[in-house]
Amino acid sequence: MPHSGRLPALPLALALTATLAAPLAHAADRPPSARSALPSFISELTKQRYDGRSDDLLTAGLGFTGLRGPMPRAADPDRPTAAEQRRQAIWSSAGLSAGSGGGLGRLYGPDVDRGQPVPGEGKVAGVEYRAVAGTGAGSVSFVVQVPDDIDRARPCVVAAPATGLGGVHSMVGTAGAWGLHHRCAVAYTDKGMGPAFDDLHSGTVMAYDGTTGPRAELRGRTAFDAGLSDAERARFDAEHPYRVAYKMAHSGMNPQATWGRDVLRSIRLALAVLNRDWRAGAPPAGYTPASTTVLATGVSNGGGAAVAAGEADRTGLIDAVVASEPQMNLAPLDGIRVRQGGRAVPAAGLPLIRYNALASLLQPCAALAEPTAPGYAALDVPAARRRCAALVGDDPRLIPRRDAERAGPDGLPRLAQEALVRAGFQPRSGYLQVSHYDPQTPASYAMSFARASVDDALCGYGWARTDSSGSPVPYRPAELAGAFSTSVGRAPAPGVLIDENSPGGPVADARSVGPGGEHDYNLRGERCVYRLAFPRPGAPRAERDWAARLAEGLDATRRDGDLHGKPTLIVQGRDDTRVPVNHSSRPYLGLASRAQDGPGAAVSYAEITHAHHSDSQAAGFDNRYVPLGYYYQQALDLMWERLQGRAELPPSQVVRTVPRGGEPGHAPELTPANVPPVAADPAAGDRIEVTGGTVRVP
Repeated sequence: MPHSGRLPALPLALALTATLAAPLAHAADRPPSARSALPSFISELTKQRYDGRSDDLLTAGLGFTGLRGPMPRAADPDRPTAAEQRRQAIWSSAGLSAGSGGGLGRLYGPDVDRGQPVPGEGKVAGVEYRAVAGTGAGSVSFVVQVPDDIDRARPCVVAAPATGLGGVHSMVGTAGAWGLHHRCAVAYTDKGMGPAFDDLHSGTVMAYDGTTGPRAELRGRTAFDAGLSDAERARFDAEHPYRVAYKMAHSGMNPQATWGRDVLRSIRLALAVLNRDWRAGAPPAGYTPASTTVLATGVSNGGGAAVAAGEADRTGLIDAVVASEPQMNLAPLDGIRVRQGGRAVPAAGLPLIRYNALASLLQPCAALAEPTAPGYAALDVPAARRRCAALVGDDPRLIPRRDAERAGPDGLPRLAQEALVRAGFQPRSGYLQVSHYDPQTPASYAMSFARASVDDALCGYGWARTDSSGSPVPYRPAELAGAFSTSVGRAPAPGVLIDENSPGGPVADARSVGPGGEHDYNLRGERCVYRLAFPRPGAPRAERDWAARLAEGLDATRRDGDLHGKPTLIVQGRDDTRVPVNHSSRPYLGLASRAQDGPGAAVSYAEITHAHHSDSQAAGFDNRYVPLGYYYQQALDLMWERLQGRAELPPSQVVRTVPRGGEPGHAPELTPANVPPVAADPAAGDRIEVTGGTVRVP
């Protein structure tokens, strides 16, 4: 059974001091280095013991069978406990309920270790520590899992920052499972983003442990507060009823700038709790960077955070980095070039806010060129055609007027697709553009980089729950209460982006209308974000000021490729449409090559054909794409072999996969034949080379 270990109800600083000053059990048997205090940045710490039967570290007591079933329900959906929130979050992280047709749960996943099924139900006994650094909007959450069977003679820590904008448990079913199977401690962090919110109508906020309640009751434990006074809240709710602020967009902290710091802090916390929980067989000098193997790893935003930590670490805390489809804003390339198939790619190294703001403008029009693509059925075709016409003009990034005159109205979708390719998207990604249309992403990042308040309503955007007409309405208590496990780091589900400036009044962005009263996918708002991402000469003063704030925040997040010699392995799908390879892994390989001192490449990169940013098995994805998660797990295994001195990392390469085929929704099961391994000695025609600052991709 779990046993609570919350610190005594003393003032927090006093509680920590009192706990650490108390004699440690068997202290005389420990070397002085093992009696270290908790890191000074920790402001709250709890400890929970799991017996591996009723509850555990990997499956939250559900076992693999339970992870394949429906999400576990809370006894009272309006008031789920912290334990119930944790169980739901861990269930979500595993993804096993999606079925095994795409290989998850058979060829890879939390129940597969080194290619073999994990026997039994997979429950892992051990201790879970939860910690917080900072307070309120500036807080960062951490979880450290220490399995009972940790290899204390050869200890290891896997640092797994949250994927996307997800919560602190979002990597339990992937990197966490891999680390626990390898008898490592696992350190997680939400990177200061996470799912915390502030419902400005009801006054409901989220605590660090995921529970929710009135602001006044949770004071001191609130993971995010919009920063408005009572009078400002009342005015805001009267003018914009039922809106919600959320941490990533409205914290005013630009959390992406401190991703690397947060991952390093998670590692230091892991070493500290290992030293506090001394056991026989531990390293004589304690758990230190010298005695403990540390692997930083993540997916998407988490992959970018792992890379950021590798760059920020100049003291040897991290031994290696593995990143899958990493979202990274790169430093200026300054001569780094990317070529594919002998041709220069049209654009490389753009930050997410720029390529995504541009994509959002183009995607409704470009989608008309792919009528069989997933998501097309929801497209408003007349509105998409109006978007096509609105893109024609003098902006070379959109649809040039001369090209439009030659192509005619029916040719505009093709020109929009070509504009996306000029922006660095892969030609094959056209099929995915409609399913990736998501104006929330550039709007959120614009607010985060510019450190905007919810009260600023930057570019006329807000968030709220809406009714069937798209009008904002109050959240139900259960929707707010369950946000820790159901939110992806944005407004609590089912909250959506709101166009505050729609002529008929505030409405869901997807129902926004233009000045003529016709649906236009909020062209006005998307153009506003685009202009902030790509500042224009002669813009109004307010626009210039916001654009400057955004640029300053963006510059604080850039990666330069200097990993200080750490072995690093990156995997990404060639067809990635959320984080295009030309703006992420490919140019980063060039930056890393330039930063590398001495002979040999510290960074290896595997580019997977027929893979993209999601392992969705929905109809239309199942028969065309293979799961990148399979290669992420393989990358972790390859790096482990490297860290154990048993093999070198494979050279950078293209891995040529075979789609499952069949009809959409009826693809045959994925087999090993569809997903050949990353090769130790790839064919010459598959090797990715970096020479003279040019990344050459076959």
